[in-house]
Amino acid sequence: MIFTALSCKKETKEIEYKERTPNKEVPSNSADSGNCYEANLEGNVIELQINYNAEDITGTLTYAFTGKEVTSGAFKGKLENNILIADYTYLLENETRERQIAFKMIDDQFVEGYGERIKNSTKFKDISKLEFNSNMPLRKVDCP
Repeated sequence: MIFTALSCKKETKEIEYKERTPNKEVPSNSADSGNCYEANLEGNVIELQINYNAEDITGTLTYAFTGKEVTSGAFKGKLENNILIADYTYLLENETRERQIAFKMIDDQFVEGYGERIKNSTKFKDISKLEFNSNMPLRKVDCP
């Protein structure tokens, strides 16, 4: 996977190396191993890699939808009550952008959350009112 968000490139590679190396030696589903999830519906793909740390959740996220520019970047956030809320930084049309993302773990799959945003902001207005759309559930896959 190529990371194009310049502000995240160095940090993302370091995180991947630290989190993935032990995972190859000792398979584990513990809270400190990297995990990969993917949705692929008629050529529309979402890829999510999560790295669990003691305080924060970090990882990468890629959207590749038919007829749209691929966006790929890194995120950092928290996982509480099976809901990941994170700030996602990515590159789109040669411009670094950021927005808040939400995914909920339901039956061993992540489902993306949608909701109203604060005016002139990329943050959700009220996280408790997010709706989780199960049209493209992200299923656990082997990490590359």
